[in-house]
Amino acid sequence: MIKDLMLSLGYTEEDMELFIGSYELRKYTCETLALKIKDIYNFLLLEQGHSQEDIIKMTKDAPEIYGLNIDNMKQKIVDMEKMGYSQEAIIKMTKDAPQIYGLSIDNIKQKLSDMKKMGYNKEDIIKITKDVPQIYTYSIENMQQKITDMEEMGYSRKVAIMMTRLNAKLYTYSIDSMRQKMTDMEKLGYSRENLMKMTKSFPALYGYSIENMQQKITDMEEMGYRKEDIIKMTKTSPNIYGYSIENMQQKITDMEEMGYSRKATMRMTKSQPSIFGYSIESMKQKAKDIETLGYSTEDVIDMTSIAPSIYGLSIETIKDKFENLQTLGYDREEVIEISKDFPGVYGLSLQAMRQKIEFYDSINMHALVIREPKFLMQSVDLSYARYEFLKSKGIMVDMSNYNKLFWNEKQFKRVYKVTKQELLEKYSYEKHMEEIKNGDIR
Repeated sequence: MIKDLMLSLGYTEEDMELFIGSYELRKYTCETLALKIKDIYNFLLLEQGHSQEDIIKMTKDAPEIYGLNIDNMKQKIVDMEKMGYSQEAIIKMTKDAPQIYGLSIDNIKQKLSDMKKMGYNKEDIIKITKDVPQIYTYSIENMQQKITDMEEMGYSRKVAIMMTRLNAKLYTYSIDSMRQKMTDMEKLGYSRENLMKMTKSFPALYGYSIENMQQKITDMEEMGYRKEDIIKMTKTSPNIYGYSIENMQQKITDMEEMGYSRKATMRMTKSQPSIFGYSIESMKQKAKDIETLGYSTEDVIDMTSIAPSIYGLSIETIKDKFENLQTLGYDREEVIEISKDFPGVYGLSLQAMRQKIEFYDSINMHALVIREPKFLMQSVDLSYARYEFLKSKGIMVDMSNYNKLFWNEKQFKRVYKVTKQELLEKYSYEKHMEEIKNGDIR
């Protein structure tokens, strides 16, 4: 009777062994068990929307489901909705971890309470358990041990909690496999320090097989990158390991269609590998938005070729800096020329940019930013210190000899026998500005 019923529902004869061996099901008579199977199967199929394949997998993973009270299962869903889960989320969670149906709501609430004590808030717990519902079947002691083990690997407790927020699947990995991943990746060319930073920002790295990672390096080499380029790129953007090589190749093709040369796309992605994570639509829109400020299409291509980090800035940030440069005494055309010569200006903080320009204004070198905008890269602290030092030597810096302020450190030290640190300590821009604020300098 049971066998015929199970076969009619899609189970195989081999599957029968699971149900025959289930302690929870052996206590029922054939007639009672047949009724329960029909009711629960129809509940999962018709009310919860699971497919036949889902139900077979769920009940093979947790055959005890057929021994549960259907009213209790329905109440479980109601109770979990009150906890903050949507019905859609509950259906997915129970599909991935059908054992949840066998847990009491008190046990589920206790897990939530225990996880709060570990350092998670309710929103974290809802997200984590939606991503990895099996967590409800883990003991809190095992979860705490995972955090302890990660601390022994070198992560702080705060970082370990943060990493499991980002990727709850860490709880499903053995600590031995995580340690082995570190060892294997060191053999690829990363230092332990590199790997700690990479896994902190992208803990999903622990879920990739070393074979797939090695293949990604090989595939990228075939695209034209050197292995040392790839190691450097993945240090800053480890999520590259999560992109398919087909999508990466398509991004290069799409960028070429936008107007970049192959050489430029390679250079851009090497210096700004996060580009692989941007949609081509968003990049095209960003380019159009920048054009509205007064740039030509060719200008935008040239600027972003030099400073691909522009694609990581919001158009609001770009417009804000464009407008702020105008408030500092440069007209619209001058701002366009400044940013074309030095597109990295859009990556500077507004405060730092304002400080530098106001300092150059104070020494009658307002035109410096138009003539040599790249010098905005040098800190105002060093520019001030060198200016004051040269003045103390009787050398007045103006638009005819301003290059002295921007010599590289080695050259400045060789000519004037003074180190950068000595200059910064003797001539403090911060102290200078404080004296101006207090009225000590007029």
